[in-house]
Amino acid sequence: MSEEEKVTCVRCYQVAGDKDQYCVKCGAPLVNRCSDLKTAKGKHGCGHVNRPEALYCAKCGTETIFKQQGLL
Repeated sequence: MSEEEKVTCVRCYQVAGDKDQYCVKCGAPLVNRCSDLKTAKGKHGCGHVNRPEALYCAKCGTETIFKQQGLL
């Protein structure tokens, strides 16, 4: 894995392992998925993997995990 491909925790900047889903140092999620939050329209999020900077899902508009946990 090259330096450009390494995932870094958005909370503590720990470099993650290849298969890590959560930071081993602070427990923050490493992938910014669409949340399972129920929307005002009564539907749930879709689980789509979004860009690290996304506050809302590009596919369905539901809040992302990073937004819910205050990481952005």
